[in-house]
Amino acid sequence: MNRVFRIMPPHVVPDGTLVAPFLNARDNTSGLPFDLLDGFSLAAGTIPPHARSKIHVMPFVTQVTFVRRGTLTVRMKAAGDREPYLLAAQADEAVLTEAGAFVQLVNESAAPCELLYVVSPAYVFEQQEGEVRYDDSLVLDESWADLAANQWRPSRPLPTIGKRREALLRLAATDAALRPL
Repeated sequence: MNRVFRIMPPHVVPDGTLVAPFLNARDNTSGLPFDLLDGFSLAAGTIPPHARSKIHVMPFVTQVTFVRRGTLTVRMKAAGDREPYLLAAQADEAVLTEAGAFVQLVNESAAPCELLYVVSPAYVFEQQEGEVRYDDSLVLDESWADLAANQWRPSRPLPTIGKRREALLRLAATDAALRPL
């Protein structure tokens, strides 16, 4: 499928930020054929002025967050880190978040921060009738202090590889059912 892909209007995702999945065949809101691309996905995002995402963790995917416009502060803690740390990125810079790290995106400026998310393998997101059925991220309600007090264990279980596989099977079956004969 050789074609031009356009960033569509974003929607609010579970972490509270705005995302437009414009090249992700594993997201059933993108409208792309399931078998188009599985090695990576690409989405555009916006963090409004003076806003922050909820803390989240993606156990199966690595994400590169590329700043298109604005400035971004990323708070992260990976398994081997004793404490969370901050990274600052500005336009034309990127931050790498490895699978399993806690991450929070923060825009401390008065202007929106526009981002590109490059995720490998492709980010899996399944929504049915407005309800999230599967998400590669576990979005947390806890604060950094809450997580530290609980020895970095979230209060809810992480997505499992089995649940991810089930979502992929459902997405593939739905895509096949929608294709013309």
